Amino acid sequence: MPKKKELDIKDQIKLAVETYNKIAHLYKEKKEDKIMQFQLAKFVSMLPKKGKVMDAGSGCGRDSAYLKEDNLEVISIDLSDGMINEAKKLGVETKKEDLLKIKNKEEFDGIWCMATLADVPKKDASKLIKNFYNSLKEKGVIYLAVKEGDGENIIEKKEYNNHPRFYALYKEEELRNLLEENKFSIIEIIHGNDEGTKWLEVFAIKK
Repeated sequence: MPKKKELDIKDQIKLAVETYNKIAHLYKEKKEDKIMQFQLAKFVSMLPKKGKVMDAGSGCGRDSAYLKEDNLEVISIDLSDGMINEAKKLGVETKKEDLLKIKNKEEFDGIWCMATLADVPKKDASKLIKNFYNSLKEKGVIYLAVKEGDGENIIEKKEYNNHPRFYALYKEEELRNLLEENKFSIIEIIHGNDEGTKWLEVFAIKK
């Protein structure tokens, strides 16, 4: 089981970026073959052909590369230089940008956000979702995935050399409320399980 620590680090996002810089190559090795084909295909089916998509927290570029193969215009955003360098190896051009500071206005048909919400302290979660809302066109679609659970934790994992990572965990009602309070209409919430880890996956549409 991952080791949990008390939240004694003030800047959790800085911690996440520092950790991702250190483990980028390990993360890519572990994740690059785990294509979420069902979720990606469903997401693509909800978008216009050649639509514009934001991959919010694109990491090693796995999902951005898939979306580009479906002839979508993909804007990949991440804060970790290590992850950006790994994404470039897949031919993914990534912008280094803080998602809490983006100023896009109704630019995207869809936003793909795989696990990135978990890197954001809950006190800032509503701000992030508002930024996503503002970035989407009318009736734009968002996909969000987070680990299911309670609260916030600093967790060390052996497979990532025990580098500390911040996690914000969510229950279904909490995630539903976060989206609905920020003017999203829930299409579907899926309870998933990946090697014993419970996930919540949400498809929602901008009202």
